[in-house]
Amino acid sequence: MKKLYTVTDLGPGDGGKGGVVHKISCMRKAHTILKVGGAQGSHGVSTSAGNRFAFSQFGCGTFEGVKTHLTSRFLATPEGILNEAAVLRYEHGLHDVLDLLTVDEEVVCATPYHGIASRLKELARKDNSRGTVGTGVGEAYRYTQLYPELTIRVRDLSRNLRDRITAIRDQVCADLAPLMESGFLEEDRPEAEREFDRLHDPGFLDYVVRRFLEAGREVKVVDRDYLRNDILARDGVVVVESSHGVLTDHYRGFHPHTSALRTLPQFTRAMLEEVGYDGEVVNLGITRAYQIRHGAGPMPTADEAMGANLLPGSHKETNRYQGHVRVGPLDLVLLRYAICCCGGPTAFDGLAVTWFDQIQRNGVWRMCDHYCGTDDPAYFTPDGELKVRFGDDAVQLAHQERLGQRLRESIPELTECTIAPDANRDELFDLCAGVLREKLKVNVRLVSFGATERDKVCK
Repeated sequence: MKKLYTVTDLGPGDGGKGGVVHKISCMRKAHTILKVGGAQGSHGVSTSAGNRFAFSQFGCGTFEGVKTHLTSRFLATPEGILNEAAVLRYEHGLHDVLDLLTVDEEVVCATPYHGIASRLKELARKDNSRGTVGTGVGEAYRYTQLYPELTIRVRDLSRNLRDRITAIRDQVCADLAPLMESGFLEEDRPEAEREFDRLHDPGFLDYVVRRFLEAGREVKVVDRDYLRNDILARDGVVVVESSHGVLTDHYRGFHPHTSALRTLPQFTRAMLEEVGYDGEVVNLGITRAYQIRHGAGPMPTADEAMGANLLPGSHKETNRYQGHVRVGPLDLVLLRYAICCCGGPTAFDGLAVTWFDQIQRNGVWRMCDHYCGTDDPAYFTPDGELKVRFGDDAVQLAHQERLGQRLRESIPELTECTIAPDANRDELFDLCAGVLREKLKVNVRLVSFGATERDKVCK
């Protein structure tokens, strides 16, 4: 029997995908994690055996010996693969970790120069942040469109890439030249100067070339048929682990606070159809029990006062490139919008709700089911729901930017549900499932009451 789970974050990211993928891997004894998206993700996993790690390129079933396959719909950082493997090997004892990894030959590689470009562009925005993880994955994707001749794919890693990496560096230098004239905030100037020094350092170029060659020797590269013939043809369970979230999709998120990549589950479905997958598919949507956004972008329910109660233990810290971490009451309006972007409630077989233990500790579950100020028919339905516009061009981006501005002007109407202090997990699961089924029209299948797989209740 063949079964495949897709895991889709219904927010702007940080929904708790790592723990959910790990739980499925343990519970269903998955044999492979398929990665789609990009290496910007930081998917946290805490196991009952005491391991704790944030995965970017290896799948979140790695501690259980589950193999990872980077699909053609993934953008990787070769240096990041080596660094992640080294930490897993030397700090967690997974000495054969690279034996668990295969990479499709078509995977696009981001270089450290793409990362420098991403970080310097964010610094140049000064106080007008867009938000970036800074790994260069989005920048590498844009370069595949602007300068296709400079694209490096994993199949190229066994070659001497000095000339192409040098050409990428030179193009980045040319693209960033105007930033020197626009200047930076005074507090950002030392960091910007370090980035420019690294950009022009010949020793750093030597280092990058060496690391790419090392990745070419260490990483197992496979052809396009490997996914069909060696993974999806096998009996057993496969999990598709995606990066980002629906609200950062390039054409459905709120421009410009989005990824360069597409993050909707329809692209995973297209990949499966392309290779003729004929097994069962279970589609899960993921959300925290409260709203969270790491970085700039509209978030109507943001409440600074809630950070002290919700952020401790959440492994999210403010940094210059992603920006501040904001939390607030669960936004059901945004959740319904995300679900509609994916095809509506029937696109999902269930929801996984994470971090409900924090709600339990606080004793009250606050949420928003409606906004004030939704009388603009261009962006809101008569019921106050966000309208979903479909398109993939500049007109769509302009619309999404205006929609984001309307969200900033919207005032959430909040309701709250008291949590009984003596409620057990079954009662809390039923409470959560009942509320979200009514509001979102999707059944809840998993509720997380803690960090490890043992703390996640499935029904």
